[in-house]
Amino acid sequence: MHTNANEKTISGDDKTERMSIAKLRDLNIAFPTMIAVTPTGETIEVQRKPRIIRRYAQHIYVYFEQSKEISVFSLAGERTGKLPLTDNLQAIKDFAIDTQLQSLYVIEYGHHQITVLDFDGQKVGDIGEFGIELLQDLNGPKSITVDERGKVHVLTSNDNIIRVYSANGAYVSSYNHIRRSSSKLRQLDGCKVITGVGGKFNDSVTVLSGY
Repeated sequence: MHTNANEKTISGDDKTERMSIAKLRDLNIAFPTMIAVTPTGETIEVQRKPRIIRRYAQHIYVYFEQSKEISVFSLAGERTGKLPLTDNLQAIKDFAIDTQLQSLYVIEYGHHQITVLDFDGQKVGDIGEFGIELLQDLNGPKSITVDERGKVHVLTSNDNIIRVYSANGAYVSSYNHIRRSSSKLRQLDGCKVITGVGGKFNDSVTVLSGY
C-alpha cells in the first residue's frame, strides 16, 4: 500500500523531474530481481531494469521492467511504499502521477488509450480513443505528464502533437512545441511548465507553449 505520497502536493515545476538510473544508484536503491532462463536452459537471477523514473515532490516513483507495481522511495533512497498495477497491464511505456487526486496515468505499448488507476491499483477509467480524424483522437501515445491544474498532457508519436485532457477524460485542447523542426519530441515532463526532450540527440529540453 502506498504511504505518505499525498502529504505534499506539487506546487511548481521544481517538484517534478525525470531521473536517471545513475541517480538511483547514487541513492543506493536496491533493484529488485527476477528469475530468467538462459538460451542453454540455465536458471539465473537478474536485476530488473528501471524503465521509468519520476520524482514528484518528496518521493521517487520507479517502474522496474516486468513488475506489477510502481515502487515508491523517499529522496534519501528509502522504500516507502508501492502503487500496484492491475494484472492486465503489460509493458509500460510511460506513467504520470497526480498526488492530489491520488491518480496514476499509464501508457502501455501497443495501446492507444491512457489507463487511469487509483493508488490502490483499481482501474477507474480510460482517457482517449484510437483515431486519426479528430484532434481528441489518440494514435500512438508515447509520453505523459500532469500539470498543476490536474490536466493530462499526452504526446503522440504519429504527429508530435500534445493533447490535453481533464482528469475525467474530457478533451481540452492540443498544441505543438515552440521550436518546430524536423526533430520529434521523445518525452514530456513538468507541472507548472511543461517541457519536452527531443532534438537530434534526444537530449535538448524545449519549453512548450501553453494551450
